[in-house]
Amino acid sequence: MNSISSANQEYVIKDKSQFFIRLTKYLASPIVAGFYGFALVFSVNLILKLLSFLLGINKPFNLDFIDIMISSIGFLLMFLINFRKNLY
Repeated sequence: MNSISSANQEYVIKDKSQFFIRLTKYLASPIVAGFYGFALVFSVNLILKLLSFLLGINKPFNLDFIDIMISSIGFLLMFLINFRKNLY
């Protein structure tokens, strides 16, 4: 009776580990890549705005909502690229 119980327990542990592996592969990894994409686009945008302010092209230095939206496009693109890469 003990061997049936331990065999069933090993099956449950194996299923859970497969679940977490797939969760990491298809959700966590693309989300991390998406944050890298967001940070990359946001930092490029920030540097360009800072340079234009320092060179005197733009007088006020401000970040608008549109800057966040453009950076979220970077998140979306990197998320989709990583997700599609993990499918194959």
